[in-house]
Amino acid sequence: MTEPRYLIGIDVGGTFTDVLCHDRRAGRMLAAKVPSLPDQQWRGVLDAVAALGIDPSAIVGFVHGTTIATNALLERRGARTALVTTQGFRDTLEIGRTRRLIGGLFDIKFSRPAPLVDRDLRLEVPERTAADGAVLADLEAYDFSEIAERCRRQDVESVAVGFLNSYVNDQNERVAVDRLSAALPEVPVCGSALLVRERGEFERFSTAVLNAYLTPALNRYLDTLSAELAARGIGAPVSIMGSNGGAMELGQARRFVAGTFLSGPVGGVGGAVRVCQAIGVDDCITFDMGGTSTDVALVEGLAPRISHANQVGPFPLQVPQLDIHTIGAGGGSVVWRQADGTLEVGPESAGAVPGPAAYQRGGSKPTISDANLVLGRLPTDRPLSGGLELSRPLAEAAFRTLAEDSDEPIQLADGALRIAVAKMAGAVREVSVHRGFDPRAFALVGFGGAGPMHVFMVADELAIPRVIIPRLPGHLSAYGQLLADHRHDIVRAWGGRLDGLAVDALRRQLDQMRAEGEAALARDGIAADRRQHAFSLDLRYAGQSFTLDVPWRQEVDDWAPLRDAFAERHEQTFGHAERDNEVEIVNLRLVSIGRIDKPELGQPPAPAHDALLETRPVWFDGDWIDCPIFDREALASDADLAGPAIIEEAGGTTVVPRRWRVRVGARGVLDCRHADAG
Repeated sequence: MTEPRYLIGIDVGGTFTDVLCHDRRAGRMLAAKVPSLPDQQWRGVLDAVAALGIDPSAIVGFVHGTTIATNALLERRGARTALVTTQGFRDTLEIGRTRRLIGGLFDIKFSRPAPLVDRDLRLEVPERTAADGAVLADLEAYDFSEIAERCRRQDVESVAVGFLNSYVNDQNERVAVDRLSAALPEVPVCGSALLVRERGEFERFSTAVLNAYLTPALNRYLDTLSAELAARGIGAPVSIMGSNGGAMELGQARRFVAGTFLSGPVGGVGGAVRVCQAIGVDDCITFDMGGTSTDVALVEGLAPRISHANQVGPFPLQVPQLDIHTIGAGGGSVVWRQADGTLEVGPESAGAVPGPAAYQRGGSKPTISDANLVLGRLPTDRPLSGGLELSRPLAEAAFRTLAEDSDEPIQLADGALRIAVAKMAGAVREVSVHRGFDPRAFALVGFGGAGPMHVFMVADELAIPRVIIPRLPGHLSAYGQLLADHRHDIVRAWGGRLDGLAVDALRRQLDQMRAEGEAALARDGIAADRRQHAFSLDLRYAGQSFTLDVPWRQEVDDWAPLRDAFAERHEQTFGHAERDNEVEIVNLRLVSIGRIDKPELGQPPAPAHDALLETRPVWFDGDWIDCPIFDREALASDADLAGPAIIEEAGGTTVVPRRWRVRVGARGVLDCRHADAG
């Protein structure tokens, strides 16, 4: 019998699919990178596993980050969806909160995006639940056969059920879901209160519709992936990375597709947290630049920030997810000219096929990767990860297509990089300055296939004095998948003004939520000694329409510490606090965690040859410089070098500008400081 020994982490990006394999017996990591295949992510997954060269029957488990849900929404390739709702509320999806969720306020050509559900498929039923949870009109005697028949006639593939005030009492919603599921056995049906138990019917209905709209697409993918894995002798269970940073077993992922929107990027944040923890860094900003996009997130005290009121395009999504900001700037982002002749970068990407012009796969448009090659920052005489060989003549030819007057490829490539860096610096400001944090107080962790190549330029733009490059930076998101604990987020709408509430009443509510979290982790098979629970409260000043999430400790006996904590959080976020104003509770939140054993990246192998590979001309600050090129795997554990320098490794290239110093620290991490940092 084959010994189960391999745990697989898979991250599917827009350009490459990365796989990291933990060999439990040997205590080592295996890595591979293959091109992603548009519309067939499962093929990239299989190719990546095959590239590891391991015994498939020895795989003990998969944790998979996927962009299926995100891609299906962006490309409007979701299911034909119906919404069953309370009589008189069929237009809630269109009315919303009567404000623009996208588009500038003064855009005279603004056109409101159409809802995901056509009006003739928003079906009303005569139910009503009061704001206090009392059922005023039930559905026990209601005949759902007409609604079911209408769904069949109009080829409905998925159904969302959203009733008024169901977050308080979901009795009618459960009846509707059960009856429709029985009448339409091949059609997935989801209720809004199962996903979101919070006030705000617009956000709750929108979340339920998003979940229903995307469920068939993810389920088809998971069915295909499971079948293909089984056909290759891989019977290991598959878990899906959730947007909240935890892993979901397959059944939960099928029901809660709305919780997978950030399935890929959250893995990188988890990996960065583990790396920072190992070297004693508590506060960092993650900078994950791949081939298609750049994702940034702020981590304070080794805890990534969580957002509960989110938005995907024009659609509210009210589920917990890491506060990650994404922009369309990656290595494959296309460089182009706007109507006025100015250069622009992205959001269009060359993807994996045909890819950047330098990839020699038929691409002809200039990209950020082409710009780096033109500037000498990438090699042409050594293949990149996956055997990819680059062509500098093709990259230069692509930039000549943009040339005007005396433009040269060098100046165009340099200008394109500066534009991309400005955009990426703006993304970092979004998660730091705009949230009340000074980015200079954080280390910037660069990873992803293109992150180490650009992270120093972003740090210079923002005066961030410390940069960290982990080992295997191109596979850090896959590493984060291997680290993912089981996680369940539970929320209850409860509260009021603190002066009218008793602490004991709050404790009773939280005890009920804890029991629910314990049950969920028990179903996941998590042992009792590996379960952890953390409570927080959504608070606001009386009269406010927005809330801030503040931790709560069960041993507290009065409201004074909570008032002080909220005032401090409010002042940090908005620059002021009204300590004389009354505070009120809006929601109770519980995060229930099931801890798993966490594999380590381990120490790098001992150097087998000299670290200096060559010296070649590289463009820095408007001039060519003879720059040393180092092999990262050959750097000694105490190596210390100064920029300008380039450090190459499988799956990533680190470009170190002037005035930066690089030290190889614990676990092979590149710990880099700016000269002005002292």
